[in-house]
Amino acid sequence: MSTSLHVISANDLRSGLNVYFIQDGAGSRWDTDISKASAFDDASLASAFDLAKEGLDNNIIVDCVVVPVNDSHIPLTAREKIRSTGPSTKYGHEVNS
Repeated sequence: MSTSLHVISANDLRSGLNVYFIQDGAGSRWDTDISKASAFDDASLASAFDLAKEGLDNNIIVDCVVVPVNDSHIPLTAREKIRSTGPSTKYGHEVNS
């Protein structure tokens, strides 16, 4: 039986961009690059999600969710595949460029 892998995603409160949770020896942080995200198996997911949710309390992120991925950090759902590639339309300052 294979192990399920998950990354944790949210939206950056200030920019609105999709961000992914990274937990390493330096602590934890958020990045827009899904390939840098920490992947969690079923056993470690709950504690990692609790740590990631601290970003909600600290007004860093909104809408924290668990995203199932394959071994290459590619999301398994169509919605998350689209979100992981960045905005599908221009917004903010990019509208005029």
